[in-house]
Amino acid sequence: MPRTTWTRRLALASLFATCLAAPAGAQMPFRIGVIEDLSGMYSGNGGPNMVLAAQLAAEEFGGKVLGRPIEVTGVDHQNKPDIGSALARQLVDQRGVSALVLGGASSVGLAVQSYARDRKITTMVTGGYASPFSGQNCSPYGTQWVPSTGELANAVAGSVVQAGGKSWYFITADYVFGHGLAADAGKAVKAAGGKVLGEIRHPLGATDLSSQLIQAQASGADVIGLANAGPDLVNTIKQAREFGITSKVVAMLVFTNNTTALGLDVAQGIRMAVNFYWDANDASRAFAKRLMARNGNVVPTMGHAAAYVSTLHYLRSVEKAGTDDAAIVNKVMKETPITDGIYGNPRIQANGRVVMDMSLVEVKSPKESKSKADLYRIVETIPGEKLFTPAEKSGCPLTAG
Repeated sequence: MPRTTWTRRLALASLFATCLAAPAGAQMPFRIGVIEDLSGMYSGNGGPNMVLAAQLAAEEFGGKVLGRPIEVTGVDHQNKPDIGSALARQLVDQRGVSALVLGGASSVGLAVQSYARDRKITTMVTGGYASPFSGQNCSPYGTQWVPSTGELANAVAGSVVQAGGKSWYFITADYVFGHGLAADAGKAVKAAGGKVLGEIRHPLGATDLSSQLIQAQASGADVIGLANAGPDLVNTIKQAREFGITSKVVAMLVFTNNTTALGLDVAQGIRMAVNFYWDANDASRAFAKRLMARNGNVVPTMGHAAAYVSTLHYLRSVEKAGTDDAAIVNKVMKETPITDGIYGNPRIQANGRVVMDMSLVEVKSPKESKSKADLYRIVETIPGEKLFTPAEKSGCPLTAG
C-alpha cells in the first residue's frame, strides 16, 4: 500500500482520537496531539501504541479536565521535519490542541518543539533521545521524558571500559541522534580511560551494513559501539552475527521491540541502559498489563511508558493549575512530584529534563526466559544524579546564570 500524504494522514487521525467531534452546543474537547512515526522505521518504538498509552492516561485520569472531555489525536510525521512541523501547525491552528507529545526521530521532534516554543504550546518529548531537547534547544514549555544520548552513553560505556573494552570504533546513524550518541559515548569512553579509534556513518534506514562492519572489524577495536536505533540497530546486530563479531558489539539504545525482533538467541547477553522495563516493579507491571490487554500483548517500550507518565502528569498539573496556559502549567509540572511509581525517583529540572534512576539490563538467554515478554534481567540500578547533566551545565539558555 503506497504511503499516504501528510494531509491524508491528518484526515485519518480520527482513527486514533478518543472521541468523535462534539455535537453543536457541547463544550470543546481538551485536545492533546501525538506527533509520532505511526507507520515507519520507528513505529515499533512508539507508533500507534504511544497514542494508545496517552489515551490510556487520559482515560485513567477520568476522561475530563477543566470540565472538558479529553481527546487524544495521533498523526504520522513520517520521520520528516517539514511534515512534522506542518502537522503541528494544523493541530494547533485547526484543532486547538493544548499540548503535543513528540515521538519518532529527534530531528522531527526538535523542529516541532521549536515551533511550539514560538506558539507557547506545551511539548512532552517521549521519543526523542537527542540532548538538545533540554540543552541548547530547550523550551520553557517543554519537558524531555526519556534519557538523552549522554545518559545512555554514560550508563553503558563506562562499565564496558572497566570490564576491558578499552578501544572503541563507532557505527553511527547519520542524523542528529546518531551523531549525538556517538559523541557522548566517545566522551564517556575517554573519561573511563578508554580510547576511540574511529567512526563510520550510515544513512537512516540502511539495510546493508556489511561495509561498515568490515571497516569496524579492521580497526582492531575491542568494542564496536552502535550509535543507531530501531531497524538500523537490529540489522547491524544481525549482520554482525553473520561476521562472527557479535561479542564485540555494544548497543546503547535498545527497545524491547528490537530485542523481540532479534530473538533471544541472537540478542542474549547484550547489555543496555533503560529508564523503564515493564517487569521492574508493581506499578510498571500494572501499566504494562493494562496496555497489553489492548494492543495484542505487545510489550511496552520506554517510549510507551513515557507517553503514559507524561500525559498523566500533564493532566494532573492542568487540573492543579486550573488552566492550560503553557507557562503556568509547566511551572506546576516542575513543582509537582511525579507519583505514578513507574520511574525511579523522578523529578523535572529547570531545563525541562526529567531526571530518574536508570537500570543496566542484560538480555536473557532462551533458557532463562519464562515467557515471550520475559526479556531482561536487571543488573544494576544507577541513580539519576550520577548520569543526568545538571540543568545549569546543559547549555539550556533558560538556566544560564
